[in-house]
Amino acid sequence: MAGDTTLSENYAFAGVYHVFDQHTDSAVPKVQFAHDDRHLLACCSLDGTISVCRLAPGPPAVLRVLRGHGGGVADFAWSLSNDVLVSASLDGTLRLWAPADGRCIRRVPDPDGAALLCCAFQPLNNNLTVVSDAPAAPWDPATSPPGPP
Repeated sequence: MAGDTTLSENYAFAGVYHVFDQHTDSAVPKVQFAHDDRHLLACCSLDGTISVCRLAPGPPAVLRVLRGHGGGVADFAWSLSNDVLVSASLDGTLRLWAPADGRCIRRVPDPDGAALLCCAFQPLNNNLTVVSDAPAAPWDPATSPPGPP
């Protein structure tokens, strides 16, 4: 809490502001600030795009719109250093993006073509975790890596 203020004083919102209206025809399932940056944020949309936005200085602005998915973007995550975004799409692909210039660095299709629902970077080493709606294959010790499933 800031100073001697109460919880309700810290969260005494004055209203709701519509800053970015570029996703007018599709839902926006997620909005997230970049790590340790109160002015840089991104939002994904079921229209298949991700918008990277700046709140300050100056008036809020859309810096770039990342396009390339063939279906809605269900989730995204910032890397710890904010130099990469990962996105999970209902089109069955994961994409790595360079938010600074909007390039798609890599496209990774799901082996089963399943819709990808969520993704996250592991905070210590930037490994990825992705969840899809495909049924899990049974663990087979003959063909699977060592360790439990």
